[in-house]
Amino acid sequence: MTQVDDGAKLAKPVCADCIAFRREHRDGAGVSMGKCRLRLELGVISSELNACHLLQVRAERLDKVDLIEHRLKPPKHSRSTPSPHTKRKINRTSTLSQPVTGDVSGEINMDRDGLKQVLRELLEEETLYGYPEMGERWEEGTLVLKPADSNLQPKEVPIKTFFHKIVMLRDRLRVLEAKVNAHDKLEGQEKLELQGYISKCYGTLTTFNILFADKEDHFSSK
Repeated sequence: MTQVDDGAKLAKPVCADCIAFRREHRDGAGVSMGKCRLRLELGVISSELNACHLLQVRAERLDKVDLIEHRLKPPKHSRSTPSPHTKRKINRTSTLSQPVTGDVSGEINMDRDGLKQVLRELLEEETLYGYPEMGERWEEGTLVLKPADSNLQPKEVPIKTFFHKIVMLRDRLRVLEAKVNAHDKLEGQEKLELQGYISKCYGTLTTFNILFADKEDHFSSK
């Protein structure tokens, strides 16, 4: 493990060391619990959870955590405290035609939580279009569904939750589109017909483009 000048070992990086972690409360043992701005799909997590490869170390923790031992990339930001809203570059190259390959021999032992963590990282690395960022103005916002009948209770949904469902729908449509294009038993005309339906789905969803921070993530019927 990396050593500092006084011979002390650097700490293993955890979620609390990342600028994307936002503390919401403490559990019964006094451990901070919160959400990650970069991994919204994880929901509420412990601040002591081992950091993932998206770690962006807080300025005050730069000299206190070990990135080398745990194979994490050094932060690209300066020592000044960066904003969690800084746009992240997303690899948009399809991995369906060029999947990641490696040595699959040997055995791996892990528990259920370890397997879930590996699967999450695989999904991130192999995703077609990454995890888009929601517009800053919608942070902590709420979607209200109000019935015409005033006697009925309105339904409130966190915009983050709604945005995540929209993103999942978008990504599944894109996976469907890629599979249709790569299908070897569909005729050219059949592919065009299916692609036409998918394009119409994209066009219908353009209403929700306002939720995305980056225009490159927008729905388009073209």
